[in-house]
Amino acid sequence: MDYTEKAKYHMKIIVCGTGAVGKTSIVRRFVENKFEFNYLLTIGMEPSNRKIEVNGFLVNLILFDVAGQERFQTLRDIFFRKANGALVVFDLTRPDSLDDLYDWKSQIDERLGKNRIPTVLLGNKADLDDMIQIDYGVLEDTVIPDFQPVKYLETSAYANQNIHEAFSVITKEVLKKQGILKA
Repeated sequence: MDYTEKAKYHMKIIVCGTGAVGKTSIVRRFVENKFEFNYLLTIGMEPSNRKIEVNGFLVNLILFDVAGQERFQTLRDIFFRKANGALVVFDLTRPDSLDDLYDWKSQIDERLGKNRIPTVLLGNKADLDDMIQIDYGVLEDTVIPDFQPVKYLETSAYANQNIHEAFSVITKEVLKKQGILKA
């Protein structure tokens, strides 16, 4: 498919989660195919976009990398407005980031009300095998059933693991919700 042609479909996807879980790295890897080791705090929100082809449809993804720090919470109403889908990220090496998922889920549900959007849950930093501290029993038995994502993926922005897959899955799910793809 020719990515220089105009996309017929446009989607706003929010990428959210606790601070320093790798949201910006995931977006940067997807959009620019780059990984940077230096962490820079996202102030408020950082928008970017990229076209993706899914099932023959060319879709322009407008990505909102939402700051995870508590002090930016008041801005989230603006960033979440009219979102079509969400990637919710936690850090496999930080159990505290897993605890915050419930807060992110409730924020998405509160802000979007009846317009429930598809969410994909991402456990990031999968390349750091020896540092993973997540209890997979709790994740599989409690967190995923409670959170009800359309899919759970383990990602690594550093190793480019499941990055394209995450954006492909959320795009397909939004196209299904909009009735463009069959469920």
